[in-house]
Amino acid sequence: MLPRRIRYFIAVAEDEHFGRASRRLRIAQPALSRQIRTLEDELGFDLFERLSRGVRLTHPGRLLLAEMREVEAQLLRGIAAARSAAEGRHGRLRLSLIDSAAWHGVVPNALRAYRARFPDVEVSLSTMPAAQQIAWLSEGRTDAAIVYNIAEADGLVSTHLASIPIVLAMPADCPLLALPRIRVRDLSDYPLIGFQRAASPKLFDDLTAALADIDFTRNFISEPTNEADMLALVSMGSGLALANAMQSWRPPHGVAFAPVEDLNVTQSLNVLHRRDDNSPLRASFIDALLAEASTDGTGDTRPETGRASG
Repeated sequence: MLPRRIRYFIAVAEDEHFGRASRRLRIAQPALSRQIRTLEDELGFDLFERLSRGVRLTHPGRLLLAEMREVEAQLLRGIAAARSAAEGRHGRLRLSLIDSAAWHGVVPNALRAYRARFPDVEVSLSTMPAAQQIAWLSEGRTDAAIVYNIAEADGLVSTHLASIPIVLAMPADCPLLALPRIRVRDLSDYPLIGFQRAASPKLFDDLTAALADIDFTRNFISEPTNEADMLALVSMGSGLALANAMQSWRPPHGVAFAPVEDLNVTQSLNVLHRRDDNSPLRASFIDALLAEASTDGTGDTRPETGRASG
């Protein structure tokens, strides 16, 4: 707030009368007069001409009044902006995510709801691999990370959002698409494109366990490090791949997706933030994610079975 004597000066200037200003300020008139005289002594010039009935601003007084009104307006704007930030309604929110998580469901729906509720918050989005997301979050370069299968990390808090099924990706002319339902055993005569364990250790181990009894045709393609490369190989007819169901919302050309009925493998979609981060912006966004997750339904994670691109 403005210093007390400046507030007194503005009141007297607006009322042009010590008596009226003192009643508005709820201060005795002699005390108000002394405060204004002390201010004038500190400044080294008169602010008012004392008249028989009231006062009138001097030229320096008029200039000071105009400046102090602008200072007061700026101060009020600053207080309003700070209050808005404290309530999570103003500022910048830095998010990172795996790109496929943004194509359908919890994440895009929560972002739309968050933007509608907090239009003055600037949201920046960066897509990057999970390991880089964790590094950036730990370093304070982002405020929240949306990743798969990371339930804990040093100094970070992980919140589960949804369980996303693993589905079969195959060339659009694959005979498996003619089956009324696909089972794990149906994959045994086809080359399967894997991925390097370092890319997603938990998913690698879960799939290895689920497929342990199936004798797959040895694949001559080296194992890629991400799903985009895996699906590119599927598109070229190199084999089949097991991929996150979210990929079916943006299928590559010539690739079809379908569930494998008895493959009970999912990926946990989580949001992480720093344990010591008390930002109301971050908290409000996670609330939006959780609200959407509670109504989204994890079963509706892919378009119609067998849909292909091209």
